[in-house]
Amino acid sequence: MDRVRWAILGTGGIARKLANAIRQSRHGELVAVASRTQASADAFGEEFGIPRRYEGYARVLDDADVEAVYISLPNHLHAEWTVRCANAKKHVLCEKPFTVNTAEAEHALDVVRRERVLFMEAFQYRCHPTMHRICELVREGAIGELKLIHASFQYNLGPKYDNIRLSNPAAGGGIMDVGCYTLSFARLIAGVAVGQTCTEPIELKGCAHIGTVSRVDEQATAALKFPKGIVAYLACGTQVHFDATVRLFGADGSLEVANLWVPPFEGNSIRLQRGGKTEEIRVETNNDPYTIEADLFAQCLREGRLEAPTPAMTHADTLGNMQALDRWRAEVGLVFDVERTQ
Repeated sequence: MDRVRWAILGTGGIARKLANAIRQSRHGELVAVASRTQASADAFGEEFGIPRRYEGYARVLDDADVEAVYISLPNHLHAEWTVRCANAKKHVLCEKPFTVNTAEAEHALDVVRRERVLFMEAFQYRCHPTMHRICELVREGAIGELKLIHASFQYNLGPKYDNIRLSNPAAGGGIMDVGCYTLSFARLIAGVAVGQTCTEPIELKGCAHIGTVSRVDEQATAALKFPKGIVAYLACGTQVHFDATVRLFGADGSLEVANLWVPPFEGNSIRLQRGGKTEEIRVETNNDPYTIEADLFAQCLREGRLEAPTPAMTHADTLGNMQALDRWRAEVGLVFDVERTQ
């Protein structure tokens, strides 16, 4: 299979992870990087051996050698650059969350479909074998009928108010940065439990602390009710001690994964409890989770797909997650500056 020729928009922390992942991947190569400044593009290109380095993101669109673009820009720029890449016939892997809100997501997905380019929202945990195994266990009834989902993703960034994660103009905050993981997980598992790919909450109630300086949520929770009586509790935050645990409770047992969101290189463990017994189910990978994501995207592109297969993020799944994120933010009264002018 011919290697996919990638460009990266942005040179921040997550861009570095993808650059390293693509270098290690079986099916990709980095051919271009674009940043706001030439100095930043040059430094990034030098570090990762990228031949073409552009000042300004638009120059990637004119590079005929670029097949796929990874968008690692701040949240408020995702929709614009997804649309611009799609219009230039570039395939798009866009960092989560896809857009600021549902209206942006609907427009961007319309353009993606019209231009018939591959698009995937970059939730790398959804591409990982651990996620596949969890779905299998739920389908097999390993814990009986699913009753309760608990998912948390939180970390303590500290008072770094110049960071985009604590920026209202950049559509930051815990819900958008890491709450989107917990929400995407709950929607997927609640769907799998009833024989669907994902499902939407019937009810969603939220609570959050909005920072006075940041003007975004710094810690937040959500309680959700899904069809068939499944309920979920989600927690996220940027000013809270680290936790990245998911737990599923069924009528007959439970399962727990300690670090689902960014699995270790060597794989992960699923702790299954049933009938008074505990079993550790190992999922071996020997691969970086971002490399698994990049190779899945490349495989989909070479197969002529326009979206990835579930449990990776399909277009409908991405749109459903944005709709649920809008509901969560509405519950806690979080509005972004960019939305006031839309």
